[in-house]
Amino acid sequence: MNVKHVKFYSEKHLLHGNLSLPYEGAPCIIGLHGLESSKDSRKWLIFESKLYNEGFGFLRFNFRGCGEKLNVSNGKFEETTLTSRIKDFKAALNFLKQYGKIDLSRIGVIGSSFGGMVAIAAQEKNVKALVTLATPYRLNENFILKREEEYCILSSGRKLRMEFFKDLQKYDLLKLIKQSPPILIIHGESDELIPVEHAYKLFKAAKEPKKLEIIKGADHSFSNIEHLNKLIELSINWFKIYL
Repeated sequence: MNVKHVKFYSEKHLLHGNLSLPYEGAPCIIGLHGLESSKDSRKWLIFESKLYNEGFGFLRFNFRGCGEKLNVSNGKFEETTLTSRIKDFKAALNFLKQYGKIDLSRIGVIGSSFGGMVAIAAQEKNVKALVTLATPYRLNENFILKREEEYCILSSGRKLRMEFFKDLQKYDLLKLIKQSPPILIIHGESDELIPVEHAYKLFKAAKEPKKLEIIKGADHSFSNIEHLNKLIELSINWFKIYL
């Protein structure tokens, strides 16, 4: 499998990514990781391999302030907002346009959790098909462990500026999803972080074509390999129809 390490700028931040391309002129999927995740989680690596085998290119990248070791994208995680991640996503799209070896009329997106919020809120017209995984329609402050003046502390111990929540108020996902491309909404029945009701509300608000898939017994990260393989199969089938 041909996978290249790629770099591109979002504003002044240098972002790190990986691009796999089975052949020149292939359709391409962009993977948008969750709030505290990265491009190198098991889910994205398996997605990459299976998409490649089905003839799809795949761009996975680390949002600013995210990643591990040599692949950490510039920027500070604590300054993350939905707006900043939308800018990073649009920078990834611009990179693909400049790269020039994919079919720009056949771009899809897979957004996981907060990455799904990014994909919906961006309202990017270049995206022709969308899949969201375990995505909330809004975020409450109930995932905060404690507050410290300008910061909130997450259960992982990482910090976010309180600006994160002020910025979220700019976006009404139940309105924004009405402008989405053909959308497949996948959620785990046993999601311990984002209740499955979020998927039903997003689905109800979305326009056709749309589809909802609730994976029985699956948790937020689809940690069971059978659940993961199921969501990848569903996603690939969606892209085969709409790209």
